[in-house]
Amino acid sequence: MRVFSFCLLLLLLSCKTTYRRVSIDSISKTEKQKVYNFGKRILETCKTRQFIQLSEKEATKGLAALSLEEMQHACDVVDKRNGKFINMNLVEVIDNTYSGNSKIYRYKANFERNDFVNEVRIWLGIDGKFQGIIWKEWKDEYTPYKK
Repeated sequence: MRVFSFCLLLLLLSCKTTYRRVSIDSISKTEKQKVYNFGKRILETCKTRQFIQLSEKEATKGLAALSLEEMQHACDVVDKRNGKFINMNLVEVIDNTYSGNSKIYRYKANFERNDFVNEVRIWLGIDGKFQGIIWKEWKDEYTPYKK
């Protein structure tokens, strides 16, 4: 019975999902700059209100299909809650290539009003296309985004 309990406990512990963090230094400066520029460009359009439709060359079909109205609505939420975007700093990169074929870049963002620490999370596919971007309250422990 003890052996069975031990095996069951071992099985439960081995099933816990862990996320592999990638050393920021192991990612090329070009890739880091590409992701940073994308996130900054998207968030700065909230300031200017000059929304640019994403192309399928740059982003996946789902992200490129976002309407200008959807972008406007997302910016309205950010502006109301946080104010204007100032800057963001890369904190970690999660390797999601096993289940999602992407790397997840997590930034701490600075806005005019910082009632709480903000996260900007950007997905970059292994094909070099952007798969998504969200902003939400920062949590130190990475948890996958649930749609």
